[in-house]
Amino acid sequence: MRKSLRIGFGEKRTFLLLLAATILCVLFPAQFLYQRTTNVLKDNARLRALSIATTVATFLEDDIESYRAISDAPTLNEDSQAYADYLRYNALLRTIKEQNDADYIYTEALVDGKIIRYVLDAELPDSENFSPFGSLDTMDETEQNVYTTRMATGSTELLLSDWGVYLSAFAPIVDHRDGSLTGLVGVDYSAATLLIQSRMLLYLHIITFSLLSLLLSFSLFVVVQLISVHAYTDELTGLGNRRAMNKALARLERDARKHHKPFVLLTLDVDTFKLINDEHGHPVGDKVLKRIAETLLQHSEGDDGCFRSGGDEFVMVMPSSNLENARQISNLIKTDVQAVFLPELKGQALSVSIGLAVWEEGDTLEDVIRRSDTSLYEMKKHQETRKKG
Repeated sequence: MRKSLRIGFGEKRTFLLLLAATILCVLFPAQFLYQRTTNVLKDNARLRALSIATTVATFLEDDIESYRAISDAPTLNEDSQAYADYLRYNALLRTIKEQNDADYIYTEALVDGKIIRYVLDAELPDSENFSPFGSLDTMDETEQNVYTTRMATGSTELLLSDWGVYLSAFAPIVDHRDGSLTGLVGVDYSAATLLIQSRMLLYLHIITFSLLSLLLSFSLFVVVQLISVHAYTDELTGLGNRRAMNKALARLERDARKHHKPFVLLTLDVDTFKLINDEHGHPVGDKVLKRIAETLLQHSEGDDGCFRSGGDEFVMVMPSSNLENARQISNLIKTDVQAVFLPELKGQALSVSIGLAVWEEGDTLEDVIRRSDTSLYEMKKHQETRKKG
């Protein structure tokens, strides 16, 4: 059966069902992967913030004398060396911040209890987020923990503050000359930054898994179609097999009853086919069947109206046709078959017997098949009588 992969309503429904099943199968691992990757983004941001804070703290510890001159000063005189160092440090922190896409980098010193005062700030002085030297703020639990343990720590979850929602890390600044804790370096990555990265990741996941779902669904659809074609195709001739024939006839009968449109059933078998097999062998018999199939297709209205029902028997359906038109087609088929030339037959001409039956109002499918078979039997009987006469 030379059935193409044309997509009709049934095939579209099959494809959509496969697509839905594939999406469901892909959705759960995709969601897990997205959540997992989002957590990785948070972990990376925390580790990056922790690394930056530790690096800055180490740098300041190496120049602790200059930094403490700033940190311990109640105010900064613009003409002082401490103020010049303050500007230099802030500029350095801004460079580090830009290079690492951090939202905030600053240093702080403990006042008392939960109060800290800002020392350095990587924001521009005219920025609304700039914390002037000596401005006060409250600590969160992560900061308190670093002041207590003197160990660099990053928050594992997003923290809510007056400045927004952030993932923060802090590193202690230790004066190794006397072992005192001078303050902390703080680095913040905002939830908005992480949200942008997460959304980009989400869009990437959506595009990737959508394409994957479409590809898998289409691949499964093609496999299903190929299996379907194979299941309804006669391997030797490429015509529809008996299963395909029964399906086509049932559809024709439904359409005929619904729309009152008759159809003609043509049944055919090869005369003296057994003798051809016995004298010339089955490979030659197979060639005969293939040529008969090709002849039927030449006179069929479509490539899905011809069937090999078994052995040397063929069936051809002619929708919206009448008996007179079918007889004309039948005679043309006989003529074309007789014109078939196969050198293996050594001059022996081929011939076929054809039976016809038209569906009429009130008929069942069995009625049409029975009349067509009877017509074929009478035709063969008539031909045998003529040969004997």
